[in-house]
Amino acid sequence: MQPAELPALIARQRPGWSLERPFYTAPEIYEFERRGWLSEQWYILGHGSEARELGSYIVRDLLGESLIIVRDTEGVLRGFYNVCRHRGTRICDKDGRAAAIVCPYHSWTYRLDGSLRTAAALPESIDTAGLGLRPVPIREIGGIIFGSLTADPQSLDPVQQELTPMLHYHGIPEARIGARRSYPTRGNWKLVIENFIECYHCFPCHPEFCTVMKFVDVAARQATPENVAAWQQTVERWFSEKADPDSPVKRMQLHPLAETGTFLMSRAPIGGNHQTDSQDGLPVAPLMGQLRRFDGGSTGFRLEPFVWFSCLNDHARMMQFLPTGTDTTDVVVSWLVDGSARETDVDVERMIWLWDVTTAQDKLIIERNATGVRSHSYIPGPYSTLECWTTRFVSRYLRELSAHSQS
Repeated sequence: MQPAELPALIARQRPGWSLERPFYTAPEIYEFERRGWLSEQWYILGHGSEARELGSYIVRDLLGESLIIVRDTEGVLRGFYNVCRHRGTRICDKDGRAAAIVCPYHSWTYRLDGSLRTAAALPESIDTAGLGLRPVPIREIGGIIFGSLTADPQSLDPVQQELTPMLHYHGIPEARIGARRSYPTRGNWKLVIENFIECYHCFPCHPEFCTVMKFVDVAARQATPENVAAWQQTVERWFSEKADPDSPVKRMQLHPLAETGTFLMSRAPIGGNHQTDSQDGLPVAPLMGQLRRFDGGSTGFRLEPFVWFSCLNDHARMMQFLPTGTDTTDVVVSWLVDGSARETDVDVERMIWLWDVTTAQDKLIIERNATGVRSHSYIPGPYSTLECWTTRFVSRYLRELSAHSQS
């Protein structure tokens, strides 16, 4: 496929139907996305506890680029391409802590703000002020590290305003990572996102999830006035009788933010008298943040398409969706616990159980989906009424990719 063919390919996509095969399989389309639309999106790159001390840094890959994220002398996280300005050597291989960033090749040394500090034997005519590390947009909000390659950091201002009270309420800035698991998935990133934003597949694929999370009775079944009313009554009763009244999130909040895509924040009961999302519903770790009792709530937010985060009473879950190639996507799940919790206070296996088994099931079904999409027999099919979020995401993707293709 040639780049000139992309506008016509976008134009012929049928609203409410899945995309044609090249969108999931063509290296040329992925490369076009990577250099444009994907580079403008926000991603979760980690948690602030991973670079808590001044001078500590983490090394992360994003869209084929290696990044250094460092805590500077003022305590602010900064991001830079992991590329020396001398002759392009990769500087850091793993996380660490240092007073300065030093290239291993010729010892060019950079301050924590990215500016060049020393470079031996340069001609006197060279202006070293223009030889600092190339920056990338990094924003820390309530302990969550957001990163992008080209997004405007100010585009997250409204997100920060909405998120900060909720994240502080749940103790996310003071949290630590209790567990992390990776689920590398052989499938185009769009197949991954389409899967995770619909629950049409929940009953066939996720029996454990459906046993614990009672909202699936509405989200994963054909809505009827009876089951919608029943779930609404459950939620209203929970808010009036059990929910912590101090929570800053009272109901679902949907904000179509022009600069960042759709931002959704919600709070609801897990249901079934579960205190947390363990298999038996009993706590797996100490309460977090300002919570003084278990109310069985689940609070979460999405900044579509790649930022997902959820808070239970005793732990939080951070999900990373990282496109790595035409048909490869890294899915990483991190579980956060109170920063002062001892190792013996946290039952890691019970904490990770639900989303470990669910994400492993998702990996399997996405890879089966991708195998079928790669077949020359594949043609687009219609989305169901239970895939309205998927329909909306695909529509947004095509609209914004079209703008890129015509610029």
